[in-house]
Amino acid sequence: MQLVRAVVILIAIVAITPQVYASDVLDIVFNIRNAGKAVFSHKIHLDTKAVNDNCTLCHEKLYREKSKRPVTMAEMEKGKSCGACHGRIAFSLSRCGRCHEIRNVTFTVRPTGDVIFVHGPHTGKIGCNGCHPRLFKTGRNPTVTMARMEKGSSCGTCHTGKKAFDLDDCSRCHLAGDVMMKVKGAGPVNFSHSFHISIYRCTDCHPGIFRLGYSTERFSMADMDAGKSCGACHDDHTAFTIREDCVRCHDM
Repeated sequence: MQLVRAVVILIAIVAITPQVYASDVLDIVFNIRNAGKAVFSHKIHLDTKAVNDNCTLCHEKLYREKSKRPVTMAEMEKGKSCGACHGRIAFSLSRCGRCHEIRNVTFTVRPTGDVIFVHGPHTGKIGCNGCHPRLFKTGRNPTVTMARMEKGSSCGTCHTGKKAFDLDDCSRCHLAGDVMMKVKGAGPVNFSHSFHISIYRCTDCHPGIFRLGYSTERFSMADMDAGKSCGACHDDHTAFTIREDCVRCHDM
């Protein structure tokens, strides 16, 4: 009787052991130069109905344990490596964000403030293949001017006011901060971009009244009284006059 019990226990251990070991296989992190690292989760794949803890479906058929040669996306699209399932019985290879860690990209733009490109909202609407590689190659790209964007290059392909908001809605992308102007004998003036762009568009002032970027040009109160600089609006008609209530601008 004890022998029978021992045999039953041994069979149970043998039956359970492969599943325990299969579930404990570590994740693999692939560091990919221009596309963000990809984390392969053994557990997620082993738990699917199609695999059901059967490691042999991929090993040695698709992956050899000692093979270290990276597989390209072009090869995957022909059915190799991940492409044996993805695009056939699993989600498409074009859904890059499901595997690749996609980061936000910061563009340093000197005259107008940095631009932070957030991948999330874009990939949620149009998918990675809407931009890559047709508009942007993966990895570092050359700088594109606003003039070229206005002709349809880079971000200007979609940001036309039809598919997405217009390029002249600058503050939607450019992080224009406050500008502190030192004024001799009258206290500094802190110009708040955030307050002004809540009322006006950037193009109402740039470049007609103020050129973009830091300017060494200084305007006197007499110049403003003649309609230059802040005086273009602060005329007691469009906005409060520059002649009175100085502390509304100057930190006295």
